[in-house]
Amino acid sequence: MRFSVVLLALSAGIANAVYDGDIVQYWVDQSGLLSNNTLIGGLQSPPSGWFEAVVQAAIYVTALETKNESLAFQQLAVSHAAHDSLTWTFHGTRNFGNIFKSAQDILVKINISESDGRYWRAAAIGRKAAIRVTNARQDDKLNNFVNYVYKPATPGVYQRTPGSAFIAPDTPQARYLRTFGGIGDVAKYRAPAPPAWNSSEYEGILNYVKAQGDRNSTVRTPYNTETAYFWRESSAIAWNRFANNVIGNKYAKDVLTSAKFYSQLNYALANAAIAGWDSKAFYNTWRPVTAIRRTDIWLPSGKNVSSPTWTPLLDPTPNHQEYISTHATFGGAAAAVIKHWNNGSDKIDIIQSTNGTGAGIGVITRRYTSIQQAVKDNGDSRIYGGIHFQFASDVGSKVGNAVGKATLEAFDKGWDKF
Repeated sequence: MRFSVVLLALSAGIANAVYDGDIVQYWVDQSGLLSNNTLIGGLQSPPSGWFEAVVQAAIYVTALETKNESLAFQQLAVSHAAHDSLTWTFHGTRNFGNIFKSAQDILVKINISESDGRYWRAAAIGRKAAIRVTNARQDDKLNNFVNYVYKPATPGVYQRTPGSAFIAPDTPQARYLRTFGGIGDVAKYRAPAPPAWNSSEYEGILNYVKAQGDRNSTVRTPYNTETAYFWRESSAIAWNRFANNVIGNKYAKDVLTSAKFYSQLNYALANAAIAGWDSKAFYNTWRPVTAIRRTDIWLPSGKNVSSPTWTPLLDPTPNHQEYISTHATFGGAAAAVIKHWNNGSDKIDIIQSTNGTGAGIGVITRRYTSIQQAVKDNGDSRIYGGIHFQFASDVGSKVGNAVGKATLEAFDKGWDKF
C-alpha cells in the first residue's frame, strides 16, 4: 500500500510539471540562436528585427487567448505559436531541425502528453495565432524587389564598400516595410539632414573616426576596442538578451505580462530598423572607409586626408548606407521600452556577456548600471569600429528612442496591427 501511495504522488508530480522558467524568454533566446547560427550566418538589420516581432506577435495573441488557462497549458500553446511562426520566418534556411529541437526540448519540460486532450487544444490555439500573424505579414513588402542604382562617386555619396559580397546595399525594400503596432508612416521619424561633407564641422568628424576606428589605431583605448567588439553582434538579439537580464525571471508565472513586454520590445526594434532604413535610403551617404580611401583632395580646407589602405577595426564595413546607424536606432528603441518597464528608471544592475565578437577573443562580460550608458556604448561601438561617423550614432539613438516611445504609446490600441 505504501508503494502505491508513493507511486501516486510521483505520478501527480509529473502530471503537474511545468517549465520553471519564463516561456517567452525561452523562445526569445531560441530565436536569437536560430538567427545567429552557422546555417544562415546571421540576418541583415531589418529582418533581424522583423522576424522576432512576427514571433512575439504570435506569442502575444496566444497569451491573450489562454490567459485563463493553467500555466502549463499557456506554455504549451505559446510554444506551438513560436515554433510555427519561426518555421514560417526561416523557410528555406535549413533551420527546421533546430526549430524542431527547440520545441521538442521545451515540451518535455512542460510535460502535457499528446494523449491528453489539453495538448491538442493548446496546439490549436498556438497554431491559429501563428497563422493569423504570418498571414497578416504576407504582403508587408519585405519580399518585394526594389532596385538600387549607384549614384556618381562624388563626395558624400554612398558607394559599394570594400569586401562587400553584394551588388546593391542590403535589403533596399526594407524602407517600405509596414510597421508593427500602428505607429503609422515611418517617414515621420526620419532623421534630420546629416552634416554636409563640405561643412566646417565635417573635417573634425572625419578625422575622429579615422583615428579611433583604424584597425591599428594608436589612440583608441583598450576599453573602447573592447566596446567595438562587445556590441558587434546582432543588435536586436543583444538587446533582447539585455532585456532578459533587466527583467529577470519575474514574469515566469505571468505569461501574458511577459508576452506583452517582449511584444512591445520587438515591435519597437522592428520599427526602429524600418526607420533606420528610411533615413539611410533618403540621404544615401557614404561610409567612413569610402571617404578616407578617396584619393583626391575634396575637403574645402584643401587638406589631404586620403589613406588608400585604411582599414576599419570592424572589417568589412556593412554594405548599406551610413546615415543613420541602425545599430544605434535599435539601442534607442530598446532602451525606451526597457526603461518604461523598469518603472521609468534608468538605473539597473546587470551582467551582460557576449561571444559574438567575430574576433576570436572569447566571451566578453560587462556590468551595466545605467540603460543610457549601454545605449551610448552601443552607438559609439560603431565609431570605434570605424564603420560610422559620430553623428550617425548620436542621431540614430534619438530616432530609435522616439520610435520606441511611439510604439509603447500605440500598443494597447494597435497591438493587432501586425
